[in-house]
Amino acid sequence: MTISHVHCRMKDLSGAVAWFASRCAVAPSFNDARMAVFPFGDFTLILDAAPEDSVATIGFNSDDCDADFDALVSRGAHPLEPPRDRPYGARVAYLQGPGALTIEIEQLLQSA
Repeated sequence: MTISHVHCRMKDLSGAVAWFASRCAVAPSFNDARMAVFPFGDFTLILDAAPEDSVATIGFNSDDCDADFDALVSRGAHPLEPPRDRPYGARVAYLQGPGALTIEIEQLLQSA
């Protein structure tokens, strides 16, 4: 088996869709009053309308963590932690996503 998708509950579904459109420059492949579907390659993020937000971290692979972090911040994303190298071999940054979501950008570092 492989993972295919994750559902996250959103109090403000239309606001979350707008967040991903404006910050990540991605549009849903399906969107109605109950849910929005965002395909990212082999993985799909599904946002469901709900009375409370899911608390989750959505991690994105990156070839350039700094550039992707800067791009999201320039589009209005709120930075939580700027890019920095981690002892496990990755450069990682965090931003506040819509609702209670955290966005993680991770760039694997070349081993010496």
